[in-house]
Amino acid sequence: MDSKQCDYNLSDNFLPPKFGDSDTIHIAFILVDQFSLFALACISEPLRVANRLSGEHLFEFSFVTDTGKPATASNGMKIDADYRIDTCPDDYQTFIVVSGFDPYEHASHELYAELRRLAANGYSLGGVDTGAQLLIKAGVMSGQRTTMHWEAASSFKEGHPTVQVVPERFLIEENRISSSGGLSSLDMMLNIIWASHSYELAADVAEQFMYHRILGANDSQRMKLRNRLMTTNRKLIKAVSLMEDNLTSNLSIREIAEKALVSQRELERLFAKELNTTPKKYYRKLRLEHARQLLHQTELSVLEVSLACGFSSAAYLSAIYKDEFGIQPSKDRGLLHAP
Repeated sequence: MDSKQCDYNLSDNFLPPKFGDSDTIHIAFILVDQFSLFALACISEPLRVANRLSGEHLFEFSFVTDTGKPATASNGMKIDADYRIDTCPDDYQTFIVVSGFDPYEHASHELYAELRRLAANGYSLGGVDTGAQLLIKAGVMSGQRTTMHWEAASSFKEGHPTVQVVPERFLIEENRISSSGGLSSLDMMLNIIWASHSYELAADVAEQFMYHRILGANDSQRMKLRNRLMTTNRKLIKAVSLMEDNLTSNLSIREIAEKALVSQRELERLFAKELNTTPKKYYRKLRLEHARQLLHQTELSVLEVSLACGFSSAAYLSAIYKDEFGIQPSKDRGLLHAP
């Protein structure tokens, strides 16, 4: 590998060791039912295009499942498996888990056992979207950092306080890789193409997708607040940023105003003008949405969720939750597992 290709803040261990064993890099994508088809396209299509543009067989990838049977994406589309995980040819040294919403519901004991077997035998493992959660549950991420979608990360950390979940778009460290989902998976693969071959090839692949900038691991997962709020008012942006950073502790509007260097009256006026609501209602909605994520993505009780989101009691959370979402929190959780 040309060292000049790695002068863009990549660590020395950017590529998992097994990526470079042969002229062709072999990657197996482990599909878990209800996986994100978009995530799968973002990690597989760049490799296909890299082969086409280079005129060489730089990458070989296959779709595998724990049973060898087809996997069903979240949109209902079925994808045939090329192999069962344990029958994948020896050339495949990297296995990346592709899953989607509520991954534990669709992961089998056999999958966890296979992930542990692969880890014990020195294979490189990865996860996209919620795939990292399955790697963690399988026990193959000990001492390693990982990343996942920002929407899942905060709730996941509530139930797994010892896991090192970081906000990067993607991570490639030692023999573990992860991406936070969506287009971050495309960025991860473009960076792999860049580091394993050349920037020129990665840029050519990006242009094929009309993608004008290859983002790095440290680029933000989320759109900037000024774009999400469609405002340039710095005081309003600061106030909302404080709210988003304090979803587990109920700051008073007075405290938020003081920290944003604006009077409470002026803050009320800004929210009414720019967001057509009050600071109190906006902040409460953010915390309710966080509560909903915790209910959907953790095993925390309604009481534990209410305390984690700064609400005074489970009864109070239930009342305002129903006002906001039209359903009691306990029943909302039950819907996820209904037949």
